[in-house]
Amino acid sequence: MFGGLPRGGVQRDGQWLEVDGEKIWLAWKRHAKAKRLKLLVGGDGPRLTLPVRASEKSALAFVAEHEAWIHAQCLKHQAKPLAPLVIGESAQVPLFGQDLPIVWERDRALRVYKYATHWRIHTGARSSERQVQAALLDSYRLIGQEWFNERMQAYLPDLPQAPSAMVIKPLRSLWGSLNVANAVSLDVALLFAPEDVAEYVLVHELCHLLQRNHSPAFWREVEARWPQWRTQREYLKTHGIGIKAEARRVFG
Repeated sequence: MFGGLPRGGVQRDGQWLEVDGEKIWLAWKRHAKAKRLKLLVGGDGPRLTLPVRASEKSALAFVAEHEAWIHAQCLKHQAKPLAPLVIGESAQVPLFGQDLPIVWERDRALRVYKYATHWRIHTGARSSERQVQAALLDSYRLIGQEWFNERMQAYLPDLPQAPSAMVIKPLRSLWGSLNVANAVSLDVALLFAPEDVAEYVLVHELCHLLQRNHSPAFWREVEARWPQWRTQREYLKTHGIGIKAEARRVFG
């Protein structure tokens, strides 16, 4: 399914696709030297290159015509295997854009420790890779809870209220959400991205306390608190598939 609302006289910069039940961003890039519409799908997601004067109507029709091909290519790239975590084998796990190596130690029980330069994971004789994944998820959720709560404090004074709760957990396609009870959910995979990207998503969701939509008024609220939001949004559009794939590798 292909979607995305027209935006008046503003040239759109992409559209959402639905691939195997997951929303994927198809970026649109107008290029002065482009002579025809062209689709590319890589590890960072799909991209449509357009001539400068190509109409939005023709571009949407072109994408719809190639729906099956895009679907197949996206699934192919999403299915690209990532090396699973194996107890005792060399591995790195990212935290806020920095790859931190895992140091394994044999012990009586499974425990995970986070240090400035590495992870130290103690495993028992009966510890499994699945248990390691669950323990890492618990560690990331705790780190994320503390980090997002700390960052949130700067934005609370000019909001009508604080979120009723903040939950850090795996999200399949979204990066964050605000429910009707004013509880914020944030994807734990944001801890794999740079800090400014994670903070942008936090600001985005907090601004929904003011505007529960994506209207121009909403984006003005975001702009007032996070002027560089377009850079971080573009980062997620470009690298989001890879970040979520890495999260599935680490957390299962």
